Amino acid sequence: MTDMTGKKMLVVGAHPGDVLWRCSGAVAKHVKLGGTVEVIVVTYGTGGEANELFKAGYTIETAKEQRFKDFGKAMDILGVSHWEIWDMQDYQFEITRDKVYKLAEYIRRCRPDLILTHHEKDILNPDHGTIFPYVVMSLETATGHGIFIGDTKPAERAPIFCFEPHASEVNGFNPNLFVDITDVIETKKAAMATFELKAPLAESYVRRAQYRAQNAGSFGRQGCKYAEAYEHIYPIAQDGFFVY
Repeated sequence: MTDMTGKKMLVVGAHPGDVLWRCSGAVAKHVKLGGTVEVIVVTYGTGGEANELFKAGYTIETAKEQRFKDFGKAMDILGVSHWEIWDMQDYQFEITRDKVYKLAEYIRRCRPDLILTHHEKDILNPDHGTIFPYVVMSLETATGHGIFIGDTKPAERAPIFCFEPHASEVNGFNPNLFVDITDVIETKKAAMATFELKAPLAESYVRRAQYRAQNAGSFGRQGCKYAEAYEHIYPIAQDGFFVY
């Protein structure tokens, strides 16, 4: 296994559940290997992800409170060092200069070694595909020496890894990295379980992890029982931090 001591992962998700379903195994793995993880969630997911809460009688405000509480528990389980929910507009997220500068400033202060975020396309959710260019634009803004944001200094370009969308086949998702999460699968399950009304969805992502483990085995990862799939955007010209 690779020693991740001193390496910082930044996760940027559209909604709280995205972090749990799509990349919590990699988050737990990174922490287990000595790295640190920070998480930014752009919205509370009240436009669609929290449908089951509204069916149970929640209001917008009580749904946000429940999501904040449950997500905090999940972050503690995963060992995330810092997390924020920005409460931007869900299901109508739009990229603006102010939003780009907000994330660019965060990137400059966080100075991540790698970034996990959404794939560029997800026809089943209007925000997921928008978050990808938002992250790319913010990262490039963060690297600009002629961009002045408070007292921050330009950051280095970090490799971006996209986690899996809802339906990979119809979204052009082509995984080129499988992360073996066999040793942290119980941590992933525990984190997903904090969203109690999402139990069937959580179970589906355990099955998906088993399927991706078969893919990983086909490409040489022997003994892998659970895995998460990613597509890296930039050529790997560094140390391959995310390749365990």
